[in-house]
Amino acid sequence: MSNPKESQTQGGSFLPQEYVKGKGQLRANILVLMLFTLVLAGVIGAFVVNHQRWNRVHEQQKLVAAEYEEEAAKISQLQSLEKQRVDLIERAEVVTALKDRVPRSVLLGEVIRSVPVGLTLTTVNLEGERVKIVAPAPDPKAAKKTRSLKGKSVGKGKDSKKEAVKVLPPKFKFTLSAEGIAQENNLIADFLSAIKSSPLFGDVELQYIKETTIDKVQYRKFKVTMKLLENSDARLVDGTEEYEIGTVDFGIAGSGTDTE
Repeated sequence: MSNPKESQTQGGSFLPQEYVKGKGQLRANILVLMLFTLVLAGVIGAFVVNHQRWNRVHEQQKLVAAEYEEEAAKISQLQSLEKQRVDLIERAEVVTALKDRVPRSVLLGEVIRSVPVGLTLTTVNLEGERVKIVAPAPDPKAAKKTRSLKGKSVGKGKDSKKEAVKVLPPKFKFTLSAEGIAQENNLIADFLSAIKSSPLFGDVELQYIKETTIDKVQYRKFKVTMKLLENSDARLVDGTEEYEIGTVDFGIAGSGTDTE
């Protein structure tokens, strides 16, 4: 008969069973530790990569914020320049409105030049009326402020002074009436036609024509009204020239003066 201990030794290992089991457990622990190390390394690597990306994004955000604030300052400067330009235009409009574009001599000369031979003007009257201008309502969008990426407002704060009252240029309407006499209606028609063709007048209307007797002679008495055009300019009248008075050099008698 064979010994059972000999058969067991031939089919297995000579190491103790606890040693073999402990060695297998050790290998499993080492494998788990290696896997944990790999996973931890992957997590740390992903964190480092994401952190670097976040730093780059943060730096780009700082650059964009700085550029935005710089452009906001430029926009504020452009708005200030635009406001100055508007102020200059408004002042120029006020000066232009106060300046008489059509001198009374040119106005009267244009009327006289339209009078045909045989027609006599007895009365010429010029009346002016100031037009009331309603100030425009403030634009609510203009009160909005430019804000930066950080939420800070660029421009005036709450303590800024209220805008000055806008001075609107005055506007006037001038109405000229002319009364006269003529022996024929055709002369009155010629006068109306000449007035209507003038670049200074508009809304020319014949108010009336009636018969009158002067020194036993029959005449046609009439009245014509016309309005001075808003954009009328004396330079549009034929035969007028713009004359500018130059500088005059004054000197003492007997001494030479420098003239250009």
